[in-house]
Parts: sequence; structure tokens; C-alpha cells
Amino acid sequence: MNDPTNRVYLDEPIEGLELPSVRTSRGQRAGQSGSYIGAQFDDARFITLNGHIWSSDIAEAKQKRRDIQEALPLHPDSITVRIDDDDGRSYETVVQYVDFKMPINRAKFRHVFKINLEATDPTLYDMSAGSALTATIQKAIPGGIQFTSTSPQFDASFQFTQTQSISVVNNSSPNVAYPVITITGRITNPVLTNQATGDSFSLTGYAVTGSTDVTVIDMANHTVTLNNGNAFGYVPLTAEWWGLMPGDNTIDFTSGSGSDVTTAVMTWRPGYRGI
Repeated sequence: MNDPTNRVYLDEPIEGLELPSVRTSRGQRAGQSGSYIGAQFDDARFITLNGHIWSSDIAEAKQKRRDIQEALPLHPDSITVRIDDDDGRSYETVVQYVDFKMPINRAKFRHVFKINLEATDPTLYDMSAGSALTATIQKAIPGGIQFTSTSPQFDASFQFTQTQSISVVNNSSPNVAYPVITITGRITNPVLTNQATGDSFSLTGYAVTGSTDVTVIDMANHTVTLNNGNAFGYVPLTAEWWGLMPGDNTIDFTSGSGSDVTTAVMTWRPGYRGI
């Protein structure tokens, strides 16, 4: 689209890139005046693209009509929409095709169309940095002096252990960002707590012994996989799927065995509710 050689153009306005609608729990107060409003959440994002096809040849115009309709996927296929804004920033969202309108008019060389898309996740993710942001999450390990003999001497029995501090992750966007956490290697009953919110996620009865086994926890989609297989059965009812609050987030990572891996990798993208 917007290619002079193709002569398929987007028209204004492009709708649905501002704040999403708010989904509200509300009702009438029984037996008294007024109403009540409960919890409020962002609704799905609905994007409308208006455009037109132009051609100096009727056969070419008809072919373009067919091409654009055949290009629209149906469920479960999704479309990644990328927005390159005028200030140099880039954003992405994943949408599903919902509706397409392109009536046949008397003007045979120009056809007007409208594409309606729905993003179930209303966040517009900032792609300006290119790849997703990453941080290494470390277990907090205290340092000190270790004696491996009942009669300590300044030889091989006298050791210093290095401190590994708790991890702090900064979310630079003004909205909560839900990360994906990847743990590679041996892990037993991992617990990941975001001290900024007090929320804690854990896996119960979970024991992985292989050095190349990969555990992936997706906080946004509420999934857990082990080597790409479903491991959701280890998620207890008390687990909390947390996100990164704007600003600094202190992440506490623990597990059930001293021989477990001591680091995990967190990936996320900052996002915005509207541009």
C-alpha cells in the first residue's frame, strides 16, 4: 500500500491507534438512585484501515480487488501490523482480520475499501530498539568465608565465595510490561517474585535435571513450557502472573536445590496504550 507503482493507497483517518476503549463492570443500584461502577480494564484494540485502489484499466482494477481480498488471512492466522510514526519511532501489534468492505460502484477505475482488524492485546509495543529488551535474573547468593575442614588452615580449605546480588530490572515505558522468563538447565520448584508488586510466581513439584532443558514462563499469555512441551500442570492455584511496573523492579529468584542454575533470562518489550 501507498506504493505509486501499485496504486493502492491508505486514506485518512487511520482509526484505533489512540487509547483503547475501557471495559467497565457497571449496573443500576437496586432500590435506590444512581448506579455503580466496578473494575475497569482496557478493551481489545480495534483498528480500521481506509483505502482505495486506482487503475486506468478495468481488468487491472478488478484483479487488484481480488488480490487484496485473497491476501487477508482467516482465523487462526494473525497479522503483524507495524507502525512507523513521523517522529521516527516504530510500534507493533498482532491482529486478527475481522471484516472487509469494498462495495462495487459506478466508477470502474477506483474502488474504495475498509479493513477492520482486532488486537486482543491492546498494547502497542515499542519496536524502536529493534529486538526485545533482555535482562539476566540472578539468584541472591551471599558472600563470605567458607572453611571446608574442621581444622581451618590457610590452604585449600580456606575459600572466599563471591556475592551475587538480587536483580533490578527497569521498565522504561509508562505501562506494565509482561515478560517471558527462560530458565536453561537444572531447576527445582522455581519461585520468581516481583518485589515492586509483591506478586509471586512458582512451579510446584517441578524438577528438571538436564543441563540443556529449557523452561519458558510467559507472563502475558499464562503459559509454561518445558522443551516446547506444555508444563502448565505444575502451576499452583496460588501462582500470580506478574508484570514489570514502570520504573525499577526488584526480582527475587529462588529454587529448591543448591545445585540448580543460578540465573534466568527475562525478555520484554515496553508498550504504550496509544500513539
